Amino acid sequence: MDETNELIQRCQKGDIKAFELLFLKYKGLVFRNAILMIGNKEQAEDVLQDVFTAVWNSRYSFNPKKASFITWLHKITMNRCIDSHRREQLHQPYVEGKTIDLPTDSSHLLDEALINKLEYERLMRVVSRLDDKHRTALILRYFNDLSYKDIADVLGIPLGTVKSRIYNALCLLREQMSPIALENNTKGRRQP
Repeated sequence: MDETNELIQRCQKGDIKAFELLFLKYKGLVFRNAILMIGNKEQAEDVLQDVFTAVWNSRYSFNPKKASFITWLHKITMNRCIDSHRREQLHQPYVEGKTIDLPTDSSHLLDEALINKLEYERLMRVVSRLDDKHRTALILRYFNDLSYKDIADVLGIPLGTVKSRIYNALCLLREQMSPIALENNTKGRRQP
């Protein structure tokens, strides 16, 4: 039995120390995904707290025969992020040029040798503009390295839908990251 499953079993028996160890092991993953999905540090911290509150409150419903813990955790995280993002959109109008507030230790997400800081920031702005379903699939695939099947399990959608969402998200990214899009954005023209 691996360490995570042992911690889960101990949590299901009410062991707070095991829950603390689980939190320490996975808090970075949850926080990074929240930052990528929401783009705001304070909201991401709230999501982190919400996710682990949900993990503790739902610990008895976790069944390792249905899904791995990491799949279950990703599902809770993405659902909480989407809920938080939607709540925030109700209270705040869209601001053109909004950027994602990335933590300082996030440089490992993309190889800095391949993409410079300005391109990375531009990429993150474009990712932040994707709708929830495309952004979620993209983040799970390229920032968490999940397989298409694992993404389907996390999102509770068919494998073909996952492939379609990732393909469409990549097409949107390519379109927005193209030199023509860059030229139009620098001239202040809005993309169609």
